Amino acid sequence: YSVRDGAAEVLFGIAGSLRQRNLQETAMVLGRLALYLKPHFPAMQILLGDTMENANRLEPALSIYSSIERKSSFSWPARLRVASVLNRLERTEDAVTHLNRMAGDRKTDPAPLISLGDILRGHERFEEAAKAYDKALARIKNPEPRHWTLFYARGIAFERSKQWPRAEADFLSALKFKPEQPYVLNYLGYSWIDKGLYLERAQG
Repeated sequence: YSVRDGAAEVLFGIAGSLRQRNLQETAMVLGRLALYLKPHFPAMQILLGDTMENANRLEPALSIYSSIERKSSFSWPARLRVASVLNRLERTEDAVTHLNRMAGDRKTDPAPLISLGDILRGHERFEEAAKAYDKALARIKNPEPRHWTLFYARGIAFERSKQWPRAEADFLSALKFKPEQPYVLNYLGYSWIDKGLYLERAQG
């Protein structure tokens, strides 16, 4: 543990504080300095990448996230962020390839497939999104209340790709976990009204 390491960690603390106070430019300068002192500093790399992403400096953010060593525990979340940045850079196919590779690297982790579904849904590629969500849910053996968003997202993908019975089942599954969730209630209610189904219940 060197003096340079210690100085880099002090700068990390200051940069994090500035980032919380929305002083992004100064936080980025200190982040760069910290990485000059300690090049392999994953916590700082994540913080700096996130700050750059929020400042819409997407190419530098991509470079920072990609520079995190694979052996670091920060590597996996950084790789997920890479996909998000690629998508924002309108490199959607690169993001899709990247997430499929991640899904192959960890065959039990649903996170890359959820991100893949979200990106595809954002581009109105609803059938592909539904398939990605299917694969993600296959990796979740016992869904929990926090997974309501996944059922909701897949339900939207099913509804928009004209697979209403499966969409309805997903919305109802989401409501089992979050019975009063307004987004799910609204989407399901409007869908029922649109289809002339359960009109009294839909308007309730």
